[in-house]
Parts: sequence; structure tokens; C-alpha cells
Amino acid sequence: MGKKQDLLKAELVKCANDFVYFANTYLKIVDKKNRVIPLKLNPAQQIIFDTLQENPHTAILKARQLGSTTFIAAFFFWKTLFTPNEKTAVIAHTREAAENIFRIYQTYYEFLPKFFKFGTKTQSVRELAFSHKGSIRVSSANSQSFRGSTFTNIHASEFAFWDNVSDTISSVFQAATGNSFIVMETTANSLNDAYQFWIDNNGFEKLFISWKEGVDYRGKKSPTDLTQEEAKYIKDNHLQPDEAFWFIETLRGKCGNNINTFNQEYPITADVAFITSGSKFFNITFGVSAWENTGYEEFFPPKDYRGYIMGVDTASGSPNGDYSAFVIIDATNKGNINVVASFYDRVPVKTFIDQIERAYKRYKPLVVCESNSYGLAVVDDLVMKGHQLFRRVHYDKAEDRYTEKFGFNTNRSSRPILLSRLYEFMAKRWITLNDVRIKFEMNNFIYNDRGRPEAASGQHDDLVMSLGLALQGLEQIDIKIDEERIEKRPTNIGQMLQMELETGNSYKRLSNQNYFYNQQNSGFDEYVSPLTSIYGE
Repeated sequence: MGKKQDLLKAELVKCANDFVYFANTYLKIVDKKNRVIPLKLNPAQQIIFDTLQENPHTAILKARQLGSTTFIAAFFFWKTLFTPNEKTAVIAHTREAAENIFRIYQTYYEFLPKFFKFGTKTQSVRELAFSHKGSIRVSSANSQSFRGSTFTNIHASEFAFWDNVSDTISSVFQAATGNSFIVMETTANSLNDAYQFWIDNNGFEKLFISWKEGVDYRGKKSPTDLTQEEAKYIKDNHLQPDEAFWFIETLRGKCGNNINTFNQEYPITADVAFITSGSKFFNITFGVSAWENTGYEEFFPPKDYRGYIMGVDTASGSPNGDYSAFVIIDATNKGNINVVASFYDRVPVKTFIDQIERAYKRYKPLVVCESNSYGLAVVDDLVMKGHQLFRRVHYDKAEDRYTEKFGFNTNRSSRPILLSRLYEFMAKRWITLNDVRIKFEMNNFIYNDRGRPEAASGQHDDLVMSLGLALQGLEQIDIKIDEERIEKRPTNIGQMLQMELETGNSYKRLSNQNYFYNQQNSGFDEYVSPLTSIYGE
């Protein structure tokens, strides 16, 4: 028994003095497949560790998902576990993020061998306190729970996304002891106060970690049809083939082909991480310097068998305020979308509703109406009239169930999704705009000084947002198209030919998709489509 105790004591001493050995030998994490696996320090994590040995006050600017949070939690867990009276604070940008980080600490403790599980006084969803008076606490940046306390270790997570960056950083410093470790880490968030902190000479070691340090950031599928922008990025940054594959896949798939978004989320150098104020959001410039007409514009009349979507952005009607706007698109072919009509004017909400109704009767579109503020009146009116609206699924916490709500709620989380899709469709030239007013707004749609895409000073973005809203209806338009094709099924050869011309599909192909085909009643069993030679059966 004595020999075993001596071995355990020696192991404790070794672990207390060698973080890397302790982390690689005893700490466990939950991976993306929800498996509990050993923590093995990756290159990015080793870089952070080496930097902290030189300067305990370090600010990290990084690409996403390099494991920095996991490493910082491991390092501070080790320090707190083996040091009496050591106090660690984790400050995240939201309460949910703080609790997610704390689960990392809980996992570390849960899967330790028994001889490392020192006694605890507190184990809650936000605090782990040991009997030797060491503790780990988490909170959001908006919380006041750390005021009046002191900490030897402080982890400031995603500090660029805090509501009041400068004030909260000042509070963090006030909570630090004289010999504290303070690790500030974040992805970029435009040119806000975090950018100023990064460039200031404030005593913090500045550590940038590129996406190229991520072991998972390698691709296998060779990209095709590189754009000039993509080819230039690959050449300028000397990407290896597997790195280039991952870059193209991520740029197109996760960043909507927006290189500014990619550079912010996955920077390769610190210089490109912060989006520059005033830069254009769209990667295309139209030869439009002004426009004159307000009101309703129609570019193509409605046609049977085609699918239309209307995006609606409602304003108050104030003479000096925003414009009320809608854009109607032909979404029959999602790779070749056409703007067929639009409305743009400062009018009272009731007048705007009347204009929507007139356009609805012509095109019978799926309506994607912003459900914020004045848009609620439009949503209520369209629902009362039985028109077909875009629906979103909403979880009701009070009733503990999912419900459907009409309209699109534009908020801090959903707005980037809307704009990302719009950017992608414009970048890939999948939309024909037709409306000079939309082109003018796109020319003046820029990143503001906080990196938020919006209209330049003195300009408007109501048609841009309306077009973005219309694109949100793409997932739900197919159901409406199917219903209308059933309702307007051909009754003669001429109507059948018209359907084929409008849809780009042979009648038999549509029939095989179970829209309306009935072999006994169709009367067109022997009909051979002129599109058969083009599309086949």
C-alpha cells in the first residue's frame, strides 16, 4: 500500500508541475460527434501555451474553432485544481456562451481519476469550488456578479462581441490580482472597441492565430471554376492544395461567397480580420448614379405555372423616414431568378397594404413579410384575407412546444443569414434585377464603422432588404407551385405546351412528379413533348 501511495504522490507532484503532461494524460473533452475523448494539445493550443509562459497578459485574435477556449479552460482548470485559493473567472459575451464554457470545466472534473478529485464545496451550473478554497466561476459580460471580487485567472471570451467592450474590460482589470493571468480571446467583429484594444500599446502580448493552424481546416474535394477573387487569394497566401480546397468550400458554403465575411471569421493575417468601414458589401457595382421614379414598377407580367415570391419591408410612412417597399421575384428556376415587379415609396401603412393587395391579385405570390414593428399590421391583414404567407417555426418556452408564426423576424441573429443568402445569389449572378432602384441601393450598401452592413449615410436599403426577404421564401415556394399546377392542370394540348414552356419541363416529367398526372383521365397518353429531345423522359 505504501508503494502505491508513493506512486500516486509522485504522479500528483508531476501533474502539478507539468501542465502539458497533465492535460494530455488526464483531461477529457466532448468532441463534435458527442464522444468523450482525451485532450491532446493541437498546434494552435501549443502556441497559446508557449505565449503564456512569456506573458501572462495575452490578447488572442483568432480564426473560429481552433480550440482556444478548450485550451484556456484546461490551463486555468489545472492552475485552480492544484493551487489553494486560486480563483478563476470566465466572462463570455452571453450567458449561454458562459454556461457552454463551464461545461468544459465540468467535463474535465467529471472524468478525472478519483485520486485527482479533490473535495468540492460547490458544484452548480456556474461555479465549481474546491475545499482548498480554489474556485471557477462563469458569467456573461453584462452581469455584475464579479464586481467586488478578485481573481488570479481571468478568461475574457469573445470580448469583441461584448455590448460595452471598453467598460467591461476596465471592470475585468479591476477584478485581477497583481500576479494574475488575463487571457483575452476573440474572433474579429469589425472596427469596434476590441479593434482599438488590439492595436493599442496596453501591456498585452498580441497573439494572432491563423486558420491555417487548424488541423481540421483541410479539404479533399478539388474546387472547380475558380473566380478571379478565389484564385488570387490562393496565390497570394501560398495555399497548399488541401488548404485551397477547404478555403473554397468554406467561402462558398459558410460565408455566402463573401470574402469580407470569410476574412472576419477565418482570417489568415491580423490585418484582414477587421472589416474596413465604408467598404462595399456587394462585390458588384452597377452603372447607376441616381433614380427618379417612386411607386409601383412592373417589368414582366404574371404567367401561369410559375412561382412568385414577394418580399415586404414596411415603414411608418413618415415623409422623412424609410421607404415602404416590396419586391416580387420569379423563383420558378432558383438558379435564374428574375425581379418582375417592385414598389418603393413613402406612404401610410394602409396605402401600402392596398398596393400589396393589388400586386398580390396579379401574381398570387408567397409573401415573406418582415414581422417587426409596422410589418405586423401587414401580416395581420394578409392573414385575415387568407393569403399565403411565409411561416417560421418558433419554440414557445412558456407552453413548451413548437408553434408556427407568420412572417420573417429580422433581428441580430437572422439579419446576417438574410444578407448572406442575398450576397451569394448576387455573387453567383443568379438574380436579374431589372429595377434601377435596387441597383442604386446595392451600390450604396456598405459596412459601417462597426462592421454592420447597411445603407450609407443619407441612403436607404429598403429594396435590398425586400429582395433579401423574398429569397428567404425559396424553401417554401415549391409547395405553392405544386398547388397551383394542380389547380391549373392542362385540359388541352395548347395548355400542356404552355406549361412546358413556362416550367422548362416536359409534361410527362411533371406528371411523374405526381403533380396532377392521372393516366385514365389525362387524355394525353400518346402526347410526345417537343421538350423530350432536350430534357429526355
